[in-house]
Amino acid sequence: MKRFAALILTTGLFATMMACETSDSPTTPDIDTEDPTGSWALLSFEPAGGTVVPVPDPSRYTLDLGVNEPGRVNIQADCNRCNSDHEVSGSAMSFGLMACTLAACQPGSFERDYIDALGSTSMFQRNGDSLMLGYEGGVMRFEAR
Repeated sequence: MKRFAALILTTGLFATMMACETSDSPTTPDIDTEDPTGSWALLSFEPAGGTVVPVPDPSRYTLDLGVNEPGRVNIQADCNRCNSDHEVSGSAMSFGLMACTLAACQPGSFERDYIDALGSTSMFQRNGDSLMLGYEGGVMRFEAR
């Protein structure tokens, strides 16, 4: 009887352990892949290992993902506007070649940093009215507008 109880207990523990393993990789955290479609305003840059750089006027750095047409993106980068396509697969996101106006923005503009970061975006995470884009070198945080 003791051996039978031990066998049942061991089988139950093994089944529980297998049921809890939901990721293909034990080091990959679960990521919210809620649809990123919407209009977004950039709040901050968060360089890896650096300090948060807040954007003084988020309304000058916007992102309209799939708002006018699925797969298309309209970008306001301070005094310039860009258009591109974007692709989403799971939690991965990338932008295509961007066509941008070439106005000279005021000194201190984040225009070039913003466009470069978008160009190297590789992943996203959306949580309701918040969107985070991971790019080469850090993270950009957005809020719905």
